[in-house]
Amino acid sequence: MPNHRAWEVAIVGGGPAGLTAGLQLARAGYRAVLLERAGLGGQARWLGRIENYPGFPRGVDGGSLMSRWVRQARTWGLRTARADVRAVARTSGGFSLRLASGRVLRACAVVYCPGAGFNDLGLRGEGRFRGRGLLHAVSGSVADWRGRTVAVAGGGEAAAHQALALARQARRVHLLCRGERIKAHRLLLRRLRGEPRIALMRGVEVRGLQGGRRLQALDLSAPGGRLRLPVDALFVLVGKSAAPLPFPSRRLPPGFFVAGDASGEPFRQVVVAAGEGMKAAMRCAAFLERRA
Repeated sequence: MPNHRAWEVAIVGGGPAGLTAGLQLARAGYRAVLLERAGLGGQARWLGRIENYPGFPRGVDGGSLMSRWVRQARTWGLRTARADVRAVARTSGGFSLRLASGRVLRACAVVYCPGAGFNDLGLRGEGRFRGRGLLHAVSGSVADWRGRTVAVAGGGEAAAHQALALARQARRVHLLCRGERIKAHRLLLRRLRGEPRIALMRGVEVRGLQGGRRLQALDLSAPGGRLRLPVDALFVLVGKSAAPLPFPSRRLPPGFFVAGDASGEPFRQVVVAAGEGMKAAMRCAAFLERRA
C-alpha cells in the first residue's frame, strides 16, 4: 500500500471510469491513489474484441486495452493499491476510507466508481458451483473451453457477446433467453444467427443446477415442458447491480464525486465510463483548486 498520511484524492475502483479519473488527476499533479479490490481494468479486462472504442479501426481486446490504460496512468504517477474499501465517511479535513484490512486512509476528495456486480440466478446451490462450472465471465482464455458444451444465460448484449466469444472454441454454446428475443443491436443479432455453434433457446429459464464437485447439467423450464441440459459450464449474464453509494445520492457531500455504473448511467459501454471518469476528475480538480 502506498504510504501517505493524507492523499489529495482517493479513487475507489479500477475499471475504465476509475483509471481515467486517476490518470487525469495524476497528470494534473495531484497526489492520487487508486484502490481496487479485484484487478485493475475491472470487468472490461475480460471483454473480447471491443469494436466501438475510438482509435482502433479493427477493434481491440479488452485485456490489451486495459493493460495499456494501466501503464498510461502509472506513467503519469498514479499510485495503485489492491484494497477493498468497506466504508467512506466525512471528516473535518475531507474523507476517511476504511479498508477490509482495518487500515484507514484519508483524502481531501474521493472519486467513487466501484462498478457493478453481476446478478445471480437466485437458485438453490448456486454458491456451491461458483467457480466450478458456474461463472459470470471468461476469466482466462476461451481456449480453455475448446471442444466443450457450455451455456450462457441472459437476453442482452453481454450474453450475446459472451456466446460469440465462446463459440470460437466451444463445441456447442446454448444461449438461454428467458424472453422471446435477444435485446441486442442488429450487427450482433446477425452474427448470432450466422454462428452454427450457437443454439438460441427462447422462452427458457434455468430452474436447477445438477452435478457433483462440478456443474454437470441444468434443469430448464421451456415452452414444451421441463428438460435437463448437460453442460460443462454455465455463464450467468442476467444483468448487473451497481454498488450502493455511501451517502444519499441527492445529498452527496462536497468533494465526493461519482462515475461509472455507480452514477446510474444506463449505457454501460467502456467509452461512456471513460468519459464519466474524465468529467468526475475535472470536477474534482476544480474542487481541490477552490480549497487551495
